[in-house]
Amino acid sequence: MNAHDSSEPPALKRFLGIARRNRWLLLICFIAVPVAALAYSLHQTKEYTASASLVFRSSPIENSLFNFATPSNPEPLRETSTNLQLVSVQQVAQRTVDALDKPGLTAEDVLGSVSVSPAGESELATVSATAADPDFAAKLANTVAKQYILFSKHANEEKIDTAQGLIEEKLLGLSEAEREGPAGNELEAKIRQLSALSAVQTGDAELAQAATPPSSPSSPKKTRNVALGIVLGIVLGIGLAMLREQFDRRLRDVEDIQDLFGLPVLGTIPESRTISHANPGMEIPAAGVEGEAFRMLRASLRYFNTDRDVKSILITSAASRDGKTTVAWNVALSEARAGKHVLYIEADLRRPTIAEHLGIKAERGLSLILADLDQPDHSYRHESGLDVIPAGPLPPNPAELIETQRMTGLLRWAEEHYDRVVIDTPPAAVVADAVALFNQVDGVVLVTRLRKSPRDAAEHLKDQLRNTSAPVLGIVINGVQAPSDSGYYRFVPQTKKFAGAVEAAEAKRAKEHDAKKEHDADEVSRPD
Repeated sequence: MNAHDSSEPPALKRFLGIARRNRWLLLICFIAVPVAALAYSLHQTKEYTASASLVFRSSPIENSLFNFATPSNPEPLRETSTNLQLVSVQQVAQRTVDALDKPGLTAEDVLGSVSVSPAGESELATVSATAADPDFAAKLANTVAKQYILFSKHANEEKIDTAQGLIEEKLLGLSEAEREGPAGNELEAKIRQLSALSAVQTGDAELAQAATPPSSPSSPKKTRNVALGIVLGIVLGIGLAMLREQFDRRLRDVEDIQDLFGLPVLGTIPESRTISHANPGMEIPAAGVEGEAFRMLRASLRYFNTDRDVKSILITSAASRDGKTTVAWNVALSEARAGKHVLYIEADLRRPTIAEHLGIKAERGLSLILADLDQPDHSYRHESGLDVIPAGPLPPNPAELIETQRMTGLLRWAEEHYDRVVIDTPPAAVVADAVALFNQVDGVVLVTRLRKSPRDAAEHLKDQLRNTSAPVLGIVINGVQAPSDSGYYRFVPQTKKFAGAVEAAEAKRAKEHDAKKEHDADEVSRPD
Protein backbone atom coordinates (compact mmCIF):
# COMPACT_ATOMS: atom_id res chain seq x y z
CA MET A 1 0.00 0.00 0.00
CA ASN A 2 1.12 3.57 -0.59
CA ALA A 3 2.38 5.62 2.28
CA HIS A 4 -0.32 8.22 2.06
CA ASP A 5 -3.09 5.63 2.48
CA SER A 6 -2.87 5.74 6.27
CA SER A 7 -4.04 9.31 6.48
CA GLU A 8 -7.55 10.52 5.74
CA PRO A 9 -7.86 12.79 2.70
CA PRO A 10 -8.26 16.49 3.50
CA ALA A 11 -11.75 17.82 4.17
CA LEU A 12 -11.72 19.90 1.00
CA LYS A 13 -10.71 16.91 -1.10
CA ARG A 14 -13.47 14.84 0.48
CA PHE A 15 -16.02 17.57 -0.19
CA LEU A 16 -14.90 17.90 -3.79
CA GLY A 17 -15.17 14.14 -4.16
CA ILE A 18 -18.75 14.23 -2.90
CA ALA A 19 -19.53 17.09 -5.28
CA ARG A 20 -17.96 15.22 -8.20
CA ARG A 21 -19.87 12.01 -7.50
CA ASN A 22 -23.14 13.92 -7.18
CA ARG A 23 -22.50 16.51 -9.88
CA TRP A 24 -25.68 15.68 -11.79
CA LEU A 25 -27.80 15.94 -8.66
CA LEU A 26 -26.21 19.28 -7.78
CA LEU A 27 -26.65 20.54 -11.33
CA ILE A 28 -30.33 19.54 -11.42
CA CYS A 29 -31.04 21.28 -8.11
CA PHE A 30 -29.04 24.34 -9.16
CA ILE A 31 -31.11 24.66 -12.34
CA ALA A 32 -34.51 23.29 -11.33
CA VAL A 33 -35.10 25.34 -8.19
CA PRO A 34 -34.34 28.76 -9.76
CA VAL A 35 -36.42 27.81 -12.82
CA ALA A 36 -39.29 26.84 -10.52
CA ALA A 37 -38.92 30.15 -8.67
CA LEU A 38 -38.99 32.04 -11.98
CA ALA A 39 -42.04 30.09 -13.18
CA TYR A 40 -43.81 30.79 -9.89
CA SER A 41 -42.99 34.49 -10.19
CA LEU A 42 -44.26 34.66 -13.76
CA HIS A 43 -47.56 33.05 -12.79
CA GLN A 44 -48.12 35.40 -9.84
CA THR A 45 -50.53 38.32 -10.25
CA LYS A 46 -48.73 41.63 -10.48
CA GLU A 47 -49.30 43.91 -7.51
CA TYR A 48 -48.45 47.59 -7.08
CA THR A 49 -47.59 49.41 -3.90
CA ALA A 50 -48.22 53.15 -3.40
CA SER A 51 -47.15 55.09 -0.30
CA ALA A 52 -48.39 58.27 1.40
CA SER A 53 -46.51 60.08 4.17
CA LEU A 54 -48.03 61.29 7.43
CA VAL A 55 -46.41 63.67 9.89
CA PHE A 56 -47.59 63.48 13.51
CA ARG A 57 -47.81 66.47 15.79
CA SER A 58 -45.48 66.41 18.74
CA SER A 59 -48.00 67.90 21.24
CA PRO A 60 -51.16 65.92 21.95
CA ILE A 61 -54.56 67.45 22.57
CA GLU A 62 -54.26 66.86 26.33
CA ASN A 63 -51.65 69.62 26.55
CA SER A 64 -54.08 72.08 25.01
CA LEU A 65 -56.90 70.95 27.28
CA PHE A 66 -55.13 71.32 30.55
CA ASN A 67 -51.99 73.46 30.11
CA PHE A 68 -52.67 75.46 26.95
CA ALA A 69 -48.99 75.11 26.21
CA THR A 70 -46.79 72.92 24.08
CA PRO A 71 -44.23 71.26 26.33
CA SER A 72 -41.57 68.99 24.90
CA ASN A 73 -42.66 65.39 24.61
CA PRO A 74 -40.41 63.16 26.72
CA GLU A 75 -41.34 59.98 24.79
CA PRO A 76 -41.75 60.82 21.08
CA LEU A 77 -41.04 57.25 19.91
CA ARG A 78 -43.71 55.83 22.18
CA GLU A 79 -46.19 58.43 21.00
CA THR A 80 -45.40 57.67 17.33
CA SER A 81 -45.80 53.95 17.98
CA THR A 82 -49.22 54.62 19.43
CA ASN A 83 -50.17 56.71 16.40
CA LEU A 84 -48.98 53.96 14.02
CA GLN A 85 -51.27 51.51 15.77
CA LEU A 86 -54.18 53.93 15.54
CA VAL A 87 -53.76 54.23 11.77
CA SER A 88 -54.41 50.49 11.48
CA VAL A 89 -57.46 50.25 13.76
CA GLN A 90 -60.75 48.79 12.57
CA GLN A 91 -62.54 52.17 12.69
CA VAL A 92 -60.08 53.77 10.26
CA ALA A 93 -60.43 50.76 7.94
CA GLN A 94 -64.22 50.98 8.03
CA ARG A 95 -64.10 54.72 7.39
CA THR A 96 -61.88 53.99 4.36
CA VAL A 97 -64.39 51.43 3.02
CA ASP A 98 -67.23 53.95 3.40
CA ALA A 99 -65.22 56.69 1.69
CA LEU A 100 -64.16 54.54 -1.27
CA ASP A 101 -67.60 52.99 -1.74
CA LYS A 102 -66.14 50.09 -3.75
CA PRO A 103 -68.36 47.01 -4.08
CA GLY A 104 -66.99 43.98 -2.28
CA LEU A 105 -64.36 45.91 -0.34
CA THR A 106 -64.32 45.16 3.40
CA ALA A 107 -62.48 46.53 6.38
CA GLU A 108 -60.51 43.28 6.57
CA ASP A 109 -59.41 43.77 2.95
CA VAL A 110 -58.15 47.24 3.81
CA LEU A 111 -56.26 46.04 6.88
CA GLY A 112 -54.74 43.21 4.80
CA SER A 113 -53.65 45.52 1.98
CA VAL A 114 -52.30 48.45 4.03
CA SER A 115 -49.19 48.61 6.17
CA VAL A 116 -47.95 51.50 8.30
CA SER A 117 -44.31 51.93 9.23
CA PRO A 118 -42.01 54.67 10.55
CA ALA A 119 -40.27 56.72 7.87
CA GLY A 120 -36.90 57.38 9.44
CA GLU A 121 -37.74 60.18 11.87
CA SER A 122 -40.05 59.64 14.83
CA GLU A 123 -42.70 62.14 13.62
CA LEU A 124 -43.07 60.60 10.14
CA ALA A 125 -44.92 57.49 9.02
CA THR A 126 -45.46 55.80 5.67
CA VAL A 127 -48.86 54.42 4.75
CA SER A 128 -48.36 51.78 2.03
CA ALA A 129 -51.22 50.19 0.12
CA THR A 130 -50.90 47.21 -2.24
CA ALA A 131 -53.37 46.36 -5.00
CA ALA A 132 -53.51 44.86 -8.48
CA ASP A 133 -54.39 48.31 -9.92
CA PRO A 134 -51.72 51.01 -9.43
CA ASP A 135 -54.32 53.82 -9.44
CA PHE A 136 -56.39 52.09 -6.78
CA ALA A 137 -53.26 51.43 -4.70
CA ALA A 138 -52.52 55.17 -4.63
CA LYS A 139 -56.16 56.00 -3.92
CA LEU A 140 -56.28 53.48 -1.08
CA ALA A 141 -53.11 54.81 0.56
CA ASN A 142 -54.34 58.43 0.38
CA THR A 143 -57.79 57.52 1.64
CA VAL A 144 -56.42 55.63 4.64
CA ALA A 145 -54.15 58.56 5.48
CA LYS A 146 -56.99 61.08 5.17
CA GLN A 147 -59.43 58.94 7.13
CA TYR A 148 -56.91 58.62 9.92
CA ILE A 149 -56.60 62.41 10.04
CA LEU A 150 -60.41 62.71 10.17
CA PHE A 151 -60.57 59.96 12.77
CA SER A 152 -57.96 61.75 14.87
CA LYS A 153 -59.79 65.08 14.45
CA HIS A 154 -63.08 63.51 15.50
CA ALA A 155 -61.44 61.89 18.52
CA ASN A 156 -59.91 65.23 19.57
CA GLU A 157 -63.24 67.02 19.10
CA GLU A 158 -64.91 64.46 21.34
CA LYS A 159 -62.24 65.05 23.97
CA ILE A 160 -62.79 68.82 23.77
CA ASP A 161 -66.59 68.46 23.93
CA THR A 162 -66.26 66.21 26.95
CA ALA A 163 -63.94 68.65 28.70
CA GLN A 164 -66.21 71.57 27.80
CA GLY A 165 -69.26 69.74 29.18
CA LEU A 166 -67.47 69.06 32.46
CA ILE A 167 -66.53 72.75 32.84
CA GLU A 168 -70.09 73.85 32.04
CA GLU A 169 -71.44 71.50 34.69
CA LYS A 170 -68.96 72.90 37.17
CA LEU A 171 -69.99 76.44 36.24
CA LEU A 172 -73.68 75.63 36.73
CA GLY A 173 -72.87 74.27 40.17
CA LEU A 174 -71.58 77.66 41.34
CA SER A 175 -73.75 80.19 43.06
CA GLU A 176 -74.68 83.34 41.20
CA ALA A 177 -72.15 85.32 43.24
CA GLU A 178 -69.45 82.76 42.46
CA ARG A 179 -70.31 82.78 38.75
CA GLU A 180 -69.82 86.55 38.72
CA GLY A 181 -66.63 86.26 40.72
CA PRO A 182 -63.08 85.21 39.70
CA ALA A 183 -63.89 81.50 39.73
CA GLY A 184 -66.82 81.88 37.36
CA ASN A 185 -64.87 84.17 35.06
CA GLU A 186 -62.03 81.61 34.85
CA LEU A 187 -64.39 78.76 33.95
CA GLU A 188 -66.10 80.86 31.30
CA ALA A 189 -62.70 81.76 29.82
CA LYS A 190 -61.81 78.05 29.57
CA ILE A 191 -65.12 77.36 27.86
CA ARG A 192 -64.40 80.04 25.26
CA GLN A 193 -60.86 78.68 24.71
CA LEU A 194 -62.13 75.14 24.22
CA SER A 195 -64.71 76.36 21.71
CA ALA A 196 -61.97 78.14 19.78
CA LEU A 197 -59.72 75.01 19.96
CA SER A 198 -62.54 72.84 18.65
CA ALA A 199 -63.08 75.19 15.73
CA VAL A 200 -59.44 74.99 14.58
CA GLN A 201 -58.95 71.26 15.30
CA THR A 202 -57.41 69.29 12.41
CA GLY A 203 -56.24 66.16 14.29
CA ASP A 204 -52.81 65.07 15.47
CA ALA A 205 -51.46 64.34 11.95
CA GLU A 206 -51.11 65.96 8.56
CA LEU A 207 -50.67 64.51 5.07
CA ALA A 208 -47.03 65.33 4.29
CA GLN A 209 -47.01 63.72 0.83
CA ALA A 210 -49.81 62.12 -1.12
CA ALA A 211 -49.38 58.76 -2.82
CA THR A 212 -49.00 58.59 -6.60
CA PRO A 213 -49.70 55.56 -8.83
CA PRO A 214 -46.52 53.45 -9.09
CA SER A 215 -45.05 52.76 -12.54
CA SER A 216 -43.68 49.27 -11.80
CA PRO A 217 -45.06 46.38 -9.77
CA SER A 218 -43.78 45.69 -6.28
CA SER A 219 -44.43 41.98 -6.68
CA PRO A 220 -43.58 39.46 -7.86
CA LYS A 221 -39.89 40.26 -7.43
CA LYS A 222 -38.47 37.99 -10.08
CA THR A 223 -34.82 38.86 -9.53
CA ARG A 224 -35.05 38.31 -5.80
CA ASN A 225 -37.02 35.08 -6.20
CA VAL A 226 -34.53 33.66 -8.71
CA ALA A 227 -31.60 34.64 -6.48
CA LEU A 228 -33.27 32.94 -3.52
CA GLY A 229 -33.95 29.96 -5.79
CA ILE A 230 -30.26 29.70 -6.64
CA VAL A 231 -29.29 29.76 -2.96
CA LEU A 232 -32.03 27.27 -2.08
CA GLY A 233 -31.00 25.05 -5.02
CA ILE A 234 -27.39 24.97 -3.81
CA VAL A 235 -28.43 24.21 -0.23
CA LEU A 236 -30.92 21.57 -1.37
CA GLY A 237 -28.38 19.97 -3.71
CA ILE A 238 -25.72 19.80 -0.99
CA GLY A 239 -28.24 18.40 1.47
CA LEU A 240 -29.42 15.70 -0.95
CA ALA A 241 -25.82 14.87 -1.90
CA MET A 242 -24.85 14.43 1.75
CA LEU A 243 -27.98 12.34 2.35
CA ARG A 244 -27.17 10.19 -0.65
CA GLU A 245 -23.60 9.71 0.58
CA GLN A 246 -24.97 8.66 3.94
CA PHE A 247 -27.35 6.02 2.62
CA ASP A 248 -25.84 5.00 -0.73
CA ARG A 249 -22.58 3.32 0.27
CA ARG A 250 -21.55 2.17 -3.22
CA LEU A 251 -18.40 3.27 -5.02
CA ARG A 252 -19.70 5.39 -7.86
CA ASP A 253 -16.73 6.76 -9.81
CA VAL A 254 -13.09 6.09 -10.58
CA GLU A 255 -11.80 9.01 -8.52
CA ASP A 256 -13.76 7.76 -5.53
CA ILE A 257 -12.04 4.38 -5.75
CA GLN A 258 -8.61 5.98 -6.21
CA ASP A 259 -9.16 8.23 -3.19
CA LEU A 260 -10.23 5.27 -1.08
CA PHE A 261 -7.37 2.87 -1.88
CA GLY A 262 -4.64 5.32 -2.88
CA LEU A 263 -3.45 2.86 -5.54
CA PRO A 264 -2.77 3.12 -9.27
CA VAL A 265 -5.54 2.06 -11.63
CA LEU A 266 -4.15 -0.77 -13.74
CA GLY A 267 -7.10 -0.95 -16.06
CA THR A 268 -10.73 -0.13 -16.62
CA ILE A 269 -13.08 -2.77 -18.00
CA PRO A 270 -16.00 -1.35 -20.00
CA GLU A 271 -19.64 -2.03 -19.25
CA SER A 272 -20.75 -4.08 -22.25
CA ARG A 273 -23.14 -6.83 -23.21
CA THR A 274 -20.23 -9.05 -24.24
CA ILE A 275 -18.77 -9.00 -20.74
CA SER A 276 -22.00 -8.88 -18.75
CA HIS A 277 -23.44 -11.90 -20.63
CA ALA A 278 -20.19 -13.86 -20.55
CA ASN A 279 -19.66 -16.68 -18.10
CA PRO A 280 -16.61 -16.37 -15.83
CA GLY A 281 -14.76 -18.96 -17.91
CA MET A 282 -15.83 -17.66 -21.30
CA GLU A 283 -13.18 -16.23 -23.54
CA ILE A 284 -13.66 -12.54 -24.41
CA PRO A 285 -12.85 -11.94 -28.11
CA ALA A 286 -9.46 -10.32 -28.56
CA ALA A 287 -10.88 -7.88 -31.11
CA GLY A 288 -13.08 -5.03 -29.97
CA VAL A 289 -13.01 -2.73 -26.98
CA GLU A 290 -13.48 -5.56 -24.46
CA GLY A 291 -10.46 -7.55 -25.64
CA GLU A 292 -8.46 -4.32 -25.93
CA ALA A 293 -9.23 -3.54 -22.29
CA PHE A 294 -7.63 -6.78 -21.11
CA ARG A 295 -4.64 -6.31 -23.41
CA MET A 296 -4.08 -2.89 -21.88
CA LEU A 297 -4.51 -4.38 -18.40
CA ARG A 298 -1.79 -6.91 -19.15
CA ALA A 299 0.48 -4.11 -20.42
CA SER A 300 -0.20 -2.16 -17.23
CA LEU A 301 0.90 -5.08 -15.09
CA ARG A 302 4.21 -5.09 -16.97
CA TYR A 303 4.56 -1.32 -16.88
CA PHE A 304 4.04 -0.99 -13.13
CA ASN A 305 6.41 -3.81 -12.19
CA THR A 306 9.52 -3.39 -14.27
CA ASP A 307 11.81 -3.57 -11.21
CA ARG A 308 10.88 -7.14 -10.23
CA ASP A 309 9.63 -10.36 -11.78
CA VAL A 310 5.98 -10.88 -10.94
CA LYS A 311 5.11 -14.49 -11.64
CA SER A 312 2.18 -15.15 -9.32
CA ILE A 313 -0.75 -12.70 -9.26
CA LEU A 314 -3.65 -13.04 -6.85
CA ILE A 315 -6.87 -11.42 -8.04
CA THR A 316 -9.55 -10.66 -5.47
CA SER A 317 -12.32 -8.18 -4.71
CA ALA A 318 -14.05 -6.63 -1.73
CA ALA A 319 -17.48 -8.12 -2.41
CA SER A 320 -19.13 -10.72 -4.60
CA ARG A 321 -20.30 -9.95 -8.14
CA ASP A 322 -17.49 -7.45 -8.70
CA GLY A 323 -16.28 -9.44 -11.73
CA LYS A 324 -12.99 -10.73 -10.28
CA THR A 325 -13.29 -14.18 -11.90
CA THR A 326 -13.94 -12.67 -15.33
CA VAL A 327 -10.95 -10.38 -14.90
CA ALA A 328 -8.71 -13.19 -13.61
CA TRP A 329 -9.66 -15.54 -16.44
CA ASN A 330 -9.14 -12.97 -19.18
CA VAL A 331 -5.84 -11.77 -17.71
CA ALA A 332 -4.66 -15.39 -17.88
CA LEU A 333 -5.96 -15.69 -21.46
CA SER A 334 -4.19 -12.51 -22.55
CA GLU A 335 -0.94 -13.83 -21.08
CA ALA A 336 -1.42 -17.15 -22.92
CA ARG A 337 -2.11 -15.35 -26.22
CA ALA A 338 1.19 -13.53 -25.77
CA GLY A 339 3.03 -16.86 -25.74
CA LYS A 340 3.33 -17.24 -21.95
CA HIS A 341 3.07 -20.58 -20.19
CA VAL A 342 0.16 -19.79 -17.84
CA LEU A 343 -1.47 -21.61 -14.93
CA TYR A 344 -4.89 -20.55 -13.68
CA ILE A 345 -5.67 -21.65 -10.09
CA GLU A 346 -9.25 -21.40 -8.88
CA ALA A 347 -8.70 -20.83 -5.17
CA ASP A 348 -12.37 -20.09 -4.49
CA LEU A 349 -13.32 -23.25 -2.60
CA ARG A 350 -16.71 -21.89 -1.62
CA ARG A 351 -18.44 -20.91 -4.88
CA PRO A 352 -16.32 -22.26 -7.76
CA THR A 353 -17.55 -21.65 -11.31
CA ILE A 354 -14.73 -22.38 -13.76
CA ALA A 355 -15.24 -26.14 -14.04
CA GLU A 356 -18.92 -25.75 -14.78
CA HIS A 357 -18.43 -23.00 -17.36
CA LEU A 358 -15.54 -24.81 -19.06
CA GLY A 359 -17.54 -28.03 -19.15
CA ILE A 360 -14.99 -30.07 -17.25
CA LYS A 361 -15.52 -32.44 -14.35
CA ALA A 362 -14.74 -31.20 -10.85
CA GLU A 363 -13.57 -34.59 -9.63
CA ARG A 364 -9.99 -33.38 -9.33
CA GLY A 365 -8.67 -30.00 -8.36
CA LEU A 366 -7.22 -27.74 -5.69
CA SER A 367 -9.16 -29.13 -2.74
CA LEU A 368 -7.76 -32.63 -3.30
CA ILE A 369 -4.22 -31.26 -3.75
CA LEU A 370 -4.46 -29.37 -0.45
CA ALA A 371 -5.91 -32.45 1.25
CA ASP A 372 -2.81 -34.37 0.02
CA LEU A 373 -5.01 -36.65 -2.09
CA ASP A 374 -3.65 -35.57 -5.49
CA GLN A 375 -0.59 -34.05 -7.13
CA PRO A 376 -0.46 -30.70 -8.99
CA ASP A 377 0.96 -32.15 -12.21
CA HIS A 378 -1.96 -34.60 -12.37
CA SER A 379 -4.74 -32.15 -11.50
CA TYR A 380 -4.58 -29.45 -14.14
CA ARG A 381 -6.52 -29.34 -17.39
CA HIS A 382 -5.38 -27.61 -20.56
CA GLU A 383 -8.14 -25.27 -21.74
CA SER A 384 -8.08 -22.30 -24.16
CA GLY A 385 -4.28 -22.31 -24.37
CA LEU A 386 -3.55 -22.37 -20.63
CA ASP A 387 -3.47 -24.87 -17.77
CA VAL A 388 -6.31 -24.75 -15.26
CA ILE A 389 -6.49 -26.18 -11.75
CA PRO A 390 -10.18 -25.97 -10.81
CA ALA A 391 -11.39 -25.81 -7.24
CA GLY A 392 -12.33 -29.48 -7.15
CA PRO A 393 -14.86 -31.01 -4.76
CA LEU A 394 -16.10 -28.52 -2.16
CA PRO A 395 -14.36 -29.15 1.18
CA PRO A 396 -15.95 -28.54 4.61
CA ASN A 397 -12.98 -26.43 5.75
CA PRO A 398 -11.79 -24.19 2.85
CA ALA A 399 -10.02 -21.59 5.02
CA GLU A 400 -7.96 -24.22 6.84
CA LEU A 401 -6.93 -25.88 3.58
CA ILE A 402 -5.81 -22.57 2.04
CA GLU A 403 -3.59 -21.87 5.06
CA THR A 404 -1.73 -25.20 4.88
CA GLN A 405 1.88 -25.61 3.81
CA ARG A 406 0.67 -27.63 0.84
CA MET A 407 -0.80 -24.41 -0.61
CA THR A 408 2.57 -22.73 -0.21
CA GLY A 409 4.23 -25.69 -1.87
CA LEU A 410 1.75 -25.59 -4.74
CA LEU A 411 2.51 -21.91 -5.40
CA ARG A 412 6.26 -22.54 -5.36
CA TRP A 413 5.84 -25.48 -7.78
CA ALA A 414 3.66 -23.31 -10.07
CA GLU A 415 6.19 -20.48 -10.11
CA GLU A 416 8.94 -22.92 -11.11
CA HIS A 417 7.00 -24.47 -13.99
CA TYR A 418 5.04 -21.49 -15.40
CA ASP A 419 5.76 -18.00 -16.66
CA ARG A 420 2.60 -16.62 -15.04
CA VAL A 421 0.35 -17.96 -12.29
CA VAL A 422 -3.07 -16.35 -11.85
CA ILE A 423 -4.95 -17.15 -8.63
CA ASP A 424 -8.67 -16.42 -8.36
CA THR A 425 -9.82 -16.16 -4.72
CA PRO A 426 -13.09 -15.47 -2.89
CA PRO A 427 -13.92 -11.82 -1.98
CA ALA A 428 -11.33 -10.88 0.62
CA ALA A 429 -13.67 -8.67 2.64
CA VAL A 430 -16.27 -11.45 2.88
CA VAL A 431 -14.17 -14.48 3.86
CA ALA A 432 -10.58 -14.82 5.08
CA ASP A 433 -9.41 -17.36 2.48
CA ALA A 434 -7.64 -14.80 0.27
CA VAL A 435 -5.98 -13.01 3.18
CA ALA A 436 -3.83 -16.06 3.95
CA LEU A 437 -2.36 -15.88 0.43
CA PHE A 438 -1.59 -12.16 0.31
CA ASN A 439 2.04 -12.56 1.36
CA GLN A 440 2.62 -15.78 -0.61
CA VAL A 441 2.26 -14.25 -4.07
CA ASP A 442 4.29 -11.72 -6.01
CA GLY A 443 1.40 -9.32 -6.46
CA VAL A 444 -2.25 -8.68 -5.52
CA VAL A 445 -4.77 -7.07 -7.88
CA LEU A 446 -8.05 -5.66 -6.56
CA VAL A 447 -11.20 -5.69 -8.67
CA THR A 448 -14.06 -3.26 -7.99
CA ARG A 449 -17.24 -2.56 -9.90
CA LEU A 450 -18.61 0.94 -10.28
CA ARG A 451 -22.01 1.53 -8.72
CA LYS A 452 -21.98 -2.01 -7.27
CA SER A 453 -19.04 -2.42 -4.87
CA PRO A 454 -20.02 -1.37 -1.32
CA ARG A 455 -17.80 1.24 0.29
CA ASP A 456 -17.83 -0.49 3.68
CA ALA A 457 -16.46 -3.72 2.19
CA ALA A 458 -13.82 -1.78 0.24
CA GLU A 459 -12.69 0.04 3.39
CA HIS A 460 -12.48 -3.31 5.22
CA LEU A 461 -10.35 -4.73 2.39
CA LYS A 462 -8.12 -1.67 2.48
CA ASP A 463 -7.48 -2.25 6.21
CA GLN A 464 -6.70 -5.93 5.58
CA LEU A 465 -4.17 -5.08 2.88
CA ARG A 466 -2.49 -2.52 5.10
CA ASN A 467 -2.33 -4.86 8.10
CA THR A 468 -0.83 -7.72 6.07
CA SER A 469 1.59 -5.53 4.05
CA ALA A 470 0.37 -7.26 0.91
CA PRO A 471 2.28 -6.54 -2.34
CA VAL A 472 -0.64 -4.77 -4.03
CA LEU A 473 -0.05 -3.95 -7.69
CA GLY A 474 -3.13 -1.82 -8.27
CA ILE A 475 -6.84 -1.73 -9.00
CA VAL A 476 -8.96 -2.93 -11.89
CA ILE A 477 -12.24 -1.04 -12.18
CA ASN A 478 -15.15 -2.88 -13.73
CA GLY A 479 -18.26 -1.39 -15.29
CA VAL A 480 -16.73 1.82 -16.66
CA GLN A 481 -18.60 3.63 -19.40
CA ALA A 482 -16.41 3.20 -22.47
CA PRO A 483 -16.19 5.96 -25.10
CA SER A 484 -17.76 4.89 -28.39
CA ASP A 485 -15.28 6.64 -30.66
CA SER A 486 -12.02 5.55 -29.11
CA GLY A 487 -10.19 2.46 -27.94
CA TYR A 488 -8.60 4.38 -25.10
CA TYR A 489 -9.81 4.21 -21.53
CA ARG A 490 -9.60 6.86 -18.88
CA PHE A 491 -7.15 6.43 -16.03
CA VAL A 492 -5.13 3.72 -17.84
CA PRO A 493 -1.63 5.15 -18.30
CA GLN A 494 -0.87 3.13 -21.43
CA THR A 495 -2.18 3.44 -24.94
CA LYS A 496 -2.89 0.67 -27.41
CA LYS A 497 0.46 1.42 -29.00
CA PHE A 498 2.26 0.65 -25.77
CA ALA A 499 0.25 -2.55 -25.25
CA GLY A 500 1.14 -3.66 -28.77
CA ALA A 501 4.80 -2.82 -28.22
CA VAL A 502 4.87 -4.93 -25.05
CA GLU A 503 3.41 -7.93 -26.87
CA ALA A 504 5.78 -7.48 -29.83
CA ALA A 505 8.82 -7.27 -27.56
CA GLU A 506 7.77 -10.39 -25.65
CA ALA A 507 7.13 -12.31 -28.89
CA LYS A 508 10.56 -11.31 -30.15
CA ARG A 509 12.17 -12.37 -26.89
CA ALA A 510 10.36 -15.75 -27.00
CA LYS A 511 11.46 -16.27 -30.61
CA GLU A 512 15.07 -15.48 -29.73
CA HIS A 513 14.85 -17.82 -26.75
CA ASP A 514 13.53 -20.66 -28.92
CA ALA A 515 16.23 -20.05 -31.52
CA LYS A 516 18.88 -20.14 -28.83
CA LYS A 517 17.51 -23.43 -27.49
CA GLU A 518 17.60 -24.93 -30.98
CA HIS A 519 21.17 -23.68 -31.49
CA ASP A 520 22.24 -25.14 -28.15
CA ALA A 521 20.59 -28.45 -29.02
CA ASP A 522 22.44 -28.54 -32.36
CA GLU A 523 25.72 -27.84 -30.63
CA VAL A 524 25.14 -30.69 -28.20
CA SER A 525 24.14 -33.16 -30.91
CA ARG A 526 26.99 -32.21 -33.31
CA PRO A 527 29.80 -34.78 -33.18
CA ASP A 528 33.25 -33.64 -32.14
